[in-house]
Amino acid sequence: MVEQLRAATTRYEGRDAAFVLTFGQAPEPGAGQAYAREVNEALREARPEMFTDATTRDFWNGGPSGSADLEIYFYTR
Repeated sequence: MVEQLRAATTRYEGRDAAFVLTFGQAPEPGAGQAYAREVNEALREARPEMFTDATTRDFWNGGPSGSADLEIYFYTR
């Protein structure tokens, strides 16, 4: 997952994330939020310089398990 997130965020190198809304897909809310939390932790591992100070929120989105939708909001300069 870390490598996938690193590749997906390459185009944002040099930017700092302010906050991230992550919607984990799963049939049940608890599982979806848990997956979203895993994704947010992996973001910090994949790009610590981009996500270390970002506020993250874990949400559930119904559907088959194993994927997530992310909304990343960056600071503007």
